[in-house]
Amino acid sequence: MAGGRCELEKLLANHCAPVFCHKKASNLVAARRELLEALPEVLAGSSISWMKLCGCKKYCHILFYDRERLERYLKREEHQNFLGGHGYAGRTLEEQLTLLAERYESYQKHGSAFPHEIGLFLEYPLADIEGFIEHQGKDALESGYWKVYGDVEQARAAFRLYDELKAALTTMLAAGVSFRECCAAQAAA
Repeated sequence: MAGGRCELEKLLANHCAPVFCHKKASNLVAARRELLEALPEVLAGSSISWMKLCGCKKYCHILFYDRERLERYLKREEHQNFLGGHGYAGRTLEEQLTLLAERYESYQKHGSAFPHEIGLFLEYPLADIEGFIEHQGKDALESGYWKVYGDVEQARAAFRLYDELKAALTTMLAAGVSFRECCAAQAAA
Protein backbone atom coordinates (compact mmCIF):
# COMPACT_ATOMS: atom_id res chain seq x y z
CA MET A 1 0.00 0.00 0.00
CA ALA A 2 2.83 2.45 0.80
CA GLY A 3 4.13 2.21 -2.78
CA GLY A 4 0.65 2.88 -4.13
CA ARG A 5 0.21 5.79 -1.76
CA CYS A 6 3.51 7.37 -2.86
CA GLU A 7 2.70 6.86 -6.53
CA LEU A 8 -0.76 8.37 -6.07
CA GLU A 9 0.64 11.35 -4.14
CA LYS A 10 3.15 12.05 -6.94
CA LEU A 11 0.36 11.79 -9.51
CA LEU A 12 -1.82 14.21 -7.54
CA ALA A 13 1.06 16.65 -7.02
CA ASN A 14 1.68 16.66 -10.77
CA HIS A 15 -1.92 16.85 -11.93
CA CYS A 16 -4.03 18.19 -9.07
CA ALA A 17 -1.82 20.59 -7.09
CA PRO A 18 -4.16 23.58 -7.64
CA VAL A 19 -7.13 21.58 -6.32
CA PHE A 20 -5.38 20.25 -3.23
CA CYS A 21 -4.05 23.76 -2.53
CA HIS A 22 -7.60 25.16 -2.86
CA LYS A 23 -6.78 27.37 -5.85
CA LYS A 24 -8.95 25.51 -8.40
CA ALA A 25 -12.29 23.70 -8.18
CA SER A 26 -11.29 20.37 -9.72
CA ASN A 27 -9.00 18.36 -11.96
CA LEU A 28 -9.43 15.18 -13.95
CA VAL A 29 -6.75 12.49 -13.67
CA ALA A 30 -6.21 9.14 -15.34
CA ALA A 31 -4.84 6.73 -12.74
CA ARG A 32 -4.08 3.05 -12.67
CA ARG A 33 -7.07 1.26 -11.16
CA GLU A 34 -5.07 -0.27 -8.29
CA LEU A 35 -4.15 3.21 -7.03
CA LEU A 36 -7.77 3.69 -5.94
CA GLU A 37 -6.97 1.51 -2.92
CA ALA A 38 -4.68 4.28 -1.61
CA LEU A 39 -7.30 7.03 -1.94
CA PRO A 40 -8.76 6.77 1.60
CA GLU A 41 -5.29 7.07 3.14
CA VAL A 42 -4.18 9.94 0.88
CA LEU A 43 -7.43 11.88 1.30
CA ALA A 44 -7.80 11.31 5.08
CA GLY A 45 -8.32 14.67 6.75
CA SER A 46 -8.65 16.45 3.41
CA SER A 47 -11.65 18.45 2.23
CA ILE A 48 -11.10 17.17 -1.31
CA SER A 49 -13.69 14.78 -2.72
CA TRP A 50 -13.44 12.46 -5.69
CA MET A 51 -15.63 10.71 -8.21
CA LYS A 52 -14.77 8.12 -10.82
CA LEU A 53 -16.01 9.41 -14.17
CA CYS A 54 -14.96 6.40 -16.20
CA GLY A 55 -13.04 3.22 -15.74
CA CYS A 56 -11.65 0.46 -17.87
CA LYS A 57 -9.68 -2.64 -16.94
CA LYS A 58 -6.42 -0.81 -16.28
CA TYR A 59 -7.17 2.91 -15.77
CA CYS A 60 -9.80 5.11 -14.19
CA HIS A 61 -10.56 8.74 -14.92
CA ILE A 62 -11.09 10.41 -11.57
CA LEU A 63 -12.40 13.88 -10.86
CA PHE A 64 -10.88 15.35 -7.70
CA TYR A 65 -12.81 18.37 -6.48
CA ASP A 66 -13.09 20.99 -3.77
CA ARG A 67 -16.83 20.77 -3.09
CA GLU A 68 -17.32 24.30 -1.72
CA ARG A 69 -15.36 25.99 -4.48
CA LEU A 70 -17.04 23.91 -7.19
CA GLU A 71 -20.52 24.63 -5.86
CA ARG A 72 -19.79 28.38 -5.71
CA TYR A 73 -18.43 28.36 -9.27
CA LEU A 74 -21.34 26.41 -10.71
CA LYS A 75 -23.93 28.59 -8.92
CA ARG A 76 -23.00 31.69 -10.93
CA GLU A 77 -26.01 32.76 -12.99
CA GLU A 78 -24.28 32.44 -16.37
CA HIS A 79 -22.99 29.00 -15.40
CA GLN A 80 -26.44 27.88 -14.28
CA ASN A 81 -27.84 29.05 -17.63
CA PHE A 82 -25.17 27.12 -19.55
CA LEU A 83 -25.65 23.97 -17.47
CA GLY A 84 -29.43 24.28 -17.76
CA GLY A 85 -29.06 24.21 -21.52
CA HIS A 86 -27.19 20.93 -21.19
CA GLY A 87 -29.72 19.15 -18.96
CA TYR A 88 -28.29 19.93 -15.51
CA ALA A 89 -30.97 22.35 -14.27
CA GLY A 90 -32.55 21.68 -10.88
CA ARG A 91 -30.01 19.04 -9.88
CA THR A 92 -27.86 18.80 -6.77
CA LEU A 93 -24.09 18.75 -7.20
CA GLU A 94 -24.10 14.97 -6.70
CA GLU A 95 -26.77 14.54 -9.39
CA GLN A 96 -24.85 16.84 -11.73
CA LEU A 97 -21.64 14.88 -11.20
CA THR A 98 -23.49 11.60 -11.77
CA LEU A 99 -24.89 12.90 -15.06
CA LEU A 100 -21.45 14.18 -16.07
CA ALA A 101 -19.94 10.77 -15.27
CA GLU A 102 -22.60 9.01 -17.36
CA ARG A 103 -21.94 11.30 -20.32
CA TYR A 104 -18.16 11.12 -19.97
CA GLU A 105 -18.19 7.33 -19.77
CA SER A 106 -20.52 7.14 -22.77
CA TYR A 107 -18.09 9.35 -24.71
CA GLN A 108 -15.08 7.24 -23.66
CA LYS A 109 -16.63 3.83 -24.21
CA HIS A 110 -19.23 4.35 -26.93
CA GLY A 111 -18.08 7.39 -28.89
CA SER A 112 -21.03 9.53 -27.82
CA ALA A 113 -20.77 13.31 -28.07
CA PHE A 114 -18.08 14.84 -25.87
CA PRO A 115 -19.64 16.51 -22.79
CA HIS A 116 -18.16 20.00 -23.23
CA GLU A 117 -19.86 21.08 -20.02
CA ILE A 118 -17.04 19.27 -18.22
CA GLY A 119 -15.10 22.51 -18.70
CA LEU A 120 -17.31 24.26 -16.16
CA PHE A 121 -16.76 21.47 -13.66
CA LEU A 122 -13.01 21.98 -14.23
CA GLU A 123 -13.43 25.71 -13.51
CA TYR A 124 -12.56 26.82 -17.03
CA PRO A 125 -13.91 30.26 -17.99
CA LEU A 126 -17.27 30.03 -19.71
CA ALA A 127 -16.04 32.19 -22.62
CA ASP A 128 -13.33 29.62 -23.30
CA ILE A 129 -15.76 26.70 -23.19
CA GLU A 130 -18.17 28.44 -25.53
CA GLY A 131 -15.28 29.48 -27.79
CA PHE A 132 -14.00 25.92 -27.91
CA ILE A 133 -17.45 24.65 -28.92
CA GLU A 134 -17.95 27.40 -31.51
CA HIS A 135 -14.49 27.01 -33.07
CA GLN A 136 -14.45 23.21 -32.67
CA GLY A 137 -11.18 23.42 -30.73
CA LYS A 138 -9.39 25.40 -33.45
CA ASP A 139 -8.06 28.96 -33.60
CA ALA A 140 -7.46 29.38 -29.87
CA LEU A 141 -5.76 32.59 -28.76
CA GLU A 142 -3.65 30.64 -26.26
CA SER A 143 -3.30 27.05 -25.16
CA GLY A 144 -2.23 25.75 -21.78
CA TYR A 145 -4.29 23.83 -19.27
CA TRP A 146 -7.20 24.56 -21.62
CA LYS A 147 -7.68 26.39 -24.91
CA VAL A 148 -8.29 30.09 -24.45
CA TYR A 149 -10.80 32.05 -26.51
CA GLY A 150 -11.51 34.84 -24.02
CA ASP A 151 -9.24 36.65 -21.54
CA VAL A 152 -5.69 35.60 -22.44
CA GLU A 153 -3.99 37.46 -19.59
CA GLN A 154 -6.30 35.95 -16.98
CA ALA A 155 -5.63 32.48 -18.41
CA ARG A 156 -1.87 33.03 -18.46
CA ALA A 157 -1.95 34.10 -14.82
CA ALA A 158 -3.89 30.94 -13.92
CA PHE A 159 -1.47 28.76 -15.94
CA ARG A 160 1.52 30.33 -14.12
CA LEU A 161 -0.11 29.76 -10.72
CA TYR A 162 -0.88 26.13 -11.56
CA ASP A 163 2.69 25.56 -12.77
CA GLU A 164 4.09 27.14 -9.59
CA LEU A 165 1.89 24.97 -7.35
CA LYS A 166 2.83 21.82 -9.26
CA ALA A 167 6.54 22.67 -8.98
CA ALA A 168 6.27 23.47 -5.28
CA LEU A 169 4.40 20.29 -4.40
CA THR A 170 6.61 17.98 -6.45
CA THR A 171 9.77 19.59 -5.02
CA MET A 172 8.50 19.35 -1.45
CA LEU A 173 7.42 15.72 -1.92
CA ALA A 174 10.83 14.85 -3.36
CA ALA A 175 12.41 16.44 -0.27
CA GLY A 176 10.41 14.12 1.99
CA VAL A 177 7.65 16.50 3.10
CA SER A 178 4.33 14.71 3.52
CA PHE A 179 1.65 15.31 0.90
CA ARG A 180 -0.69 16.85 3.48
CA GLU A 181 1.99 19.25 4.68
CA CYS A 182 2.85 20.23 1.08
CA CYS A 183 -0.77 21.05 0.33
CA ALA A 184 -1.31 22.92 3.60
CA ALA A 185 1.83 25.03 3.08
CA GLN A 186 0.84 26.01 -0.47
CA ALA A 187 -2.80 26.66 0.42
CA ALA A 188 -1.67 29.09 3.12
CA ALA A 189 0.82 30.84 0.81
